[in-house]
Amino acid sequence: MKVAVVTNILTPYRVPLFEALARECEELTVLLMAEREENRQWAFGEMQFRAEVLPGWHVRPRGAEVSLHLNYGVTQCLRRLNPDIVLSGGFAPAHLAAFAYCKLFGKRYVQWGEFTLRDGAQSSSVRRFLRRLTVGGAAACIASSNEAREAFLHFGAGHRPILTAPMPIEIERLHRAVCALRKGEVVVDDCARFPGPILLSVGRLTDAKGTGALLSMYDLVRRVRPDVSLMLVGDGPDRGTYELLCRARGWNQVHFAGHVDPMELPRYFAMADVFVFPTFSDTFGAVLSEAMAAELAVVASIHAAATQDLVEEGVTGYRFDPHRPALGAETILNALALSDHERVEMGRAAYRRVRSTDIGPSADVMGRFLKSLLSESPGEKSQRKFPWSTRKEVS
Repeated sequence: MKVAVVTNILTPYRVPLFEALARECEELTVLLMAEREENRQWAFGEMQFRAEVLPGWHVRPRGAEVSLHLNYGVTQCLRRLNPDIVLSGGFAPAHLAAFAYCKLFGKRYVQWGEFTLRDGAQSSSVRRFLRRLTVGGAAACIASSNEAREAFLHFGAGHRPILTAPMPIEIERLHRAVCALRKGEVVVDDCARFPGPILLSVGRLTDAKGTGALLSMYDLVRRVRPDVSLMLVGDGPDRGTYELLCRARGWNQVHFAGHVDPMELPRYFAMADVFVFPTFSDTFGAVLSEAMAAELAVVASIHAAATQDLVEEGVTGYRFDPHRPALGAETILNALALSDHERVEMGRAAYRRVRSTDIGPSADVMGRFLKSLLSESPGEKSQRKFPWSTRKEVS
């Protein structure tokens, strides 16, 4: 089986998955629309799969954090690779060109996405049309959440097989790393610098990702628990504004760690007592999976697809709405009020919940799913029952 993946850039979450998928394929090539985005600082070493950057123009609209990618030469590249399956991760011009290639040359086009019905596309007739065109014309779909699965059905997936595969990350690697660090002197010394419990948040520092709302909640939390510290890991365009706010209010227990290499994240997970995910919009939210893999008590926004799939209220964590900061602060205080035993049990339940989304099991399921498509003609609508086509549970 030869597979070509069309996506925007490489991310730390996708590289291990692509390496595992490459072992399931005769040949796997990842076609990138750009080498990197302007708002990302990731760097990668040698990878165990082939990756090519498509030629194109990159136009950054005023006020946008990243550029629009207008790639060309997609058809020529795919003709050279001659894949059996094209796995497409979106609806950009490169994805549309890949869709046209598959229709023209009789290849299987598989739509793979994290999108939901809450991501704004519904307000655009053009975006709705493109989604109906490519989803309706796909041989199959791979949904990164149950919300994404519902979106695929909404946009015309019909009776086509749909695999629901939550965004895979290296669950066991991260879990082992965090557990080892918790027993070590470095983390013990790190934690000794803080007067009490540590709230951790990891992500882009912008209002859209809930950082401003989190600071409002922290203000309410510290009135009840003045010993609580807040650790913000990540960078973003609003970081300077938040730092000025914290200095003006004398919040010496708010710490800005800045951008952290993904391999260094386990140290911060090991230090934390409660993880807070305050986003106003996230088509998944892999960092929540990471926190749960680290056996942390999590307080997660209801506006992330990962929360809907992974957080069972009071069992694997807590849910909250960042539009209601007072209730969010109350939820954080409830998490902080857990006994040591209760917090450990919640962390263990969270870890058990995300174990099936580890890279190995996910790549195996995705590989078998893609191979199953080769037994039918590219344009044929499957009448066979696939075990994953109606899968609703993430387990």
